[in-house]
Amino acid sequence: MNSGYLSLILLCITMILFASGWKDVYIRSISHKGMLLFFASWLVLSRVAITIGHVHVQLVYVVILLICLGILYVTQGFIHKLHLLSIGLLLGSFHFLLHQLLEMDPILIVRNSQWDVALLLALVVVILQRKASEQIAALSIGYLLGDVYQASIHPVNGLHHLGNAAFQDQWWLSVFAARTVTIILQATYQGCRNVVKSWMDRKGGWRK
Repeated sequence: MNSGYLSLILLCITMILFASGWKDVYIRSISHKGMLLFFASWLVLSRVAITIGHVHVQLVYVVILLICLGILYVTQGFIHKLHLLSIGLLLGSFHFLLHQLLEMDPILIVRNSQWDVALLLALVVVILQRKASEQIAALSIGYLLGDVYQASIHPVNGLHHLGNAAFQDQWWLSVFAARTVTIILQATYQGCRNVVKSWMDRKGGWRK
């Protein structure tokens, strides 16, 4: 699959899920108008780029940067903000490390190096964060930094590319996978908790 198609596919799947009533399950803190604005901005700005000096930037990179700043701004407490920022920095370093590792030793690639990195980052953020907005912010900070690291050492035709199609695919795959896995784990936990509670209630009733 060519780079850029996966992000569009996941965007369409997300829009269908949200239209079907899954919006509050995946991300409750953002309004429907905010989500529509994000989708429209992504579709337009993912195809628009500017060049500043030796840096070529897809404007969707700026959209993700604004998302990070917005979530950090509304996050309560300086320590909480610092914690979220530190997780993003960790993910950025991990993103760069994984790309370098897979480039040096391709035998470690399971199917697609870009997708492998995206899914591993999603797994890490699921372990570290549960809240939707904080997962998105941490992943976004990680991808912004990781893309800067990658672009700085891998220029193309003398230009450092930020926010390219591969970056967009990875960001969407990580965010979608992280939210889906989190929802599944929460549902499984709640289901097990209800079963145990029901069993304890029955056991207590039998004893009486």
